[in-house]
Amino acid sequence: MPAVPAVPRHRSSGPSGASGRRVARNTARALGGALSFTLLLGFGYGWYEYRSLRAGMQTFQLNALGTDPKGTGAHHVAGPKNEQNILLVGLDTRDGLSPELQHKLKVGSDASHATDTIMVLHVPAGGRRATMISIPRDSYVDIPGGWAKNKINAAYGDAYNDALQKGASEKQAERAGADLLVETVSQFTGLRIDHYVQVGFGGFYTIAKALHRIPVTLCTDADDSFTRNRLANQQGGSDFKMSAGHHELTPVQALEFVRQRHFLHGGDLAREKRQRYFITAAFDKIASAHVLLDPGRLGALIKAVQGAFFVDSKLDLVRFAGQMSDLAANQISGFTIPTHGTQFVSIVGTSQDVVIVDPQEVRSAIQNRLTPSRSASSPKAAKPRSKPAAPALKGCVY
Repeated sequence: MPAVPAVPRHRSSGPSGASGRRVARNTARALGGALSFTLLLGFGYGWYEYRSLRAGMQTFQLNALGTDPKGTGAHHVAGPKNEQNILLVGLDTRDGLSPELQHKLKVGSDASHATDTIMVLHVPAGGRRATMISIPRDSYVDIPGGWAKNKINAAYGDAYNDALQKGASEKQAERAGADLLVETVSQFTGLRIDHYVQVGFGGFYTIAKALHRIPVTLCTDADDSFTRNRLANQQGGSDFKMSAGHHELTPVQALEFVRQRHFLHGGDLAREKRQRYFITAAFDKIASAHVLLDPGRLGALIKAVQGAFFVDSKLDLVRFAGQMSDLAANQISGFTIPTHGTQFVSIVGTSQDVVIVDPQEVRSAIQNRLTPSRSASSPKAAKPRSKPAAPALKGCVY
């Protein structure tokens, strides 16, 4: 019998030697080129979507941003130049809401430009954590520019109305209101305010719709229904009513949740905790789904919320989204500035109930929270240092 040829132990189906290496190199180049092209397309699409978001947003060119706080006794809460302090403002306005939507959201039809939510989002240079600082809307503070001392939420409305009376356009009046609010918050807190983001009732509802449902856990039953408010001789109310425990809030319930202030443990201060909790829950939903890093999902969110925000013209959305993509909900903490109860004071001839605050104490508290390593230079360093703020999503919320 003829000898049977030996079968190679390792058999290749492709070319061998130099020819095979050339094929491998060409294949690698083709794959590398395809990958590079895909990444380029993804980046280009992401950039296009960010530009689309910018185009869909209404912007302010504000003069008060990026300047160190001014005023007697104010000191700058020092920090690196590349950290960011973003003023987040919830405006009590019904602009853009149809009568049907006003009824659905139970917000009434009053014409108002009061700032119901005032919060500073501090993002340090590294961008691996963030702190939300809530300022009660009724804090009794100095309003710069020759205005009478007033509640801090009067700053925007006073400058807005004054500009309109002097013949300014709506856009110019809104810019005047935002500028005075930025200057007021900066002087009061000792923080340089770098950017400004504003949302009204309509914008909040649009954002909540884009996120579909937001998870929250209530510590106790909540009832801010109109029926309960009438029985308790309380005016208004958000109509939020829900049992204790975990829930997925609808867009309408989300607005009711952050607006409730009656029958809470702590009134407006408790409402601020809710607002921080909601913002963190919303961010956690976006971050956990990697929306900021997924051009398709990010594009869908951008299209859904276009027109919901007013932002300052210098806010770099690409840089900010990249910075925030490193965060998780447990890296976002928050606190309310120290207060000393309420008191009736005379403001422009009328008696009003205000929240008493000490600006020096507020600046010290902020310094201790944001820059603990420099707390020894704080005017009140002898006092026990504030405990680190707890993550906003830890446990339940009242």
